[in-house]
Amino acid sequence: MRKIHVVVFLGLLAVVVLCASGDNITLSRLGTGFGVDYLSWHDGIDAMLKPTPDAPLPNVLIHTARIVNAPPGVCQAGMILINPDNKPTPDFFGFVTEDPVIGKYYGPRIFKGTPFENAPVVKAKITSVVEYPDRVYTKIKTEKHVIELELTQFEPAKFCDRPANPFAFHQYVVEAQAKKAIFKFDGKVIPGELPSSGIAGGPAACYAPTGLYIVEGK
Repeated sequence: MRKIHVVVFLGLLAVVVLCASGDNITLSRLGTGFGVDYLSWHDGIDAMLKPTPDAPLPNVLIHTARIVNAPPGVCQAGMILINPDNKPTPDFFGFVTEDPVIGKYYGPRIFKGTPFENAPVVKAKITSVVEYPDRVYTKIKTEKHVIELELTQFEPAKFCDRPANPFAFHQYVVEAQAKKAIFKFDGKVIPGELPSSGIAGGPAACYAPTGLYIVEGK
């Protein structure tokens, strides 16, 4: 129960920040004095496609949040992979964030050991529309690209506790699985069907109103 209380508290704290600041949320801090690496979020919108149903990794991934909180600060952020044609160089790959200085923390400290460990950090404006349980939508605008994701047809939200394997972080999350996702890259729909499951047993598409990653072993 204590873990659930932590997730709920972080979610409520994020709501307070959101209500006070609106959608344009950036709060920097030194990032020192923390004995743990963590990342928490509010209004996460996530979905992926895989090249084959049994592929271990996706070739299309959109994973954003209205608020992301980590030791170096708070801002809108996400991680994106767009490579539906499985090219040697993806159409887009990296972290997206309002504040690239904060974004540099995510790869080596939270996603170490994954393809995103050394991913580039791209400045972006992220717009989130949450009309759950009917619809959620995110739009990411960078200097060169516009990436969109819309999720519908949700299962009821539930709490999940996922151990660190295969990632470096333990995950505590409230999430509602989505049965339908529409991906767009520069205005064009990316074709494909959602796989039966995502990475580490999670859903392939979901709205996650709140959650927390804690890196174990530090």
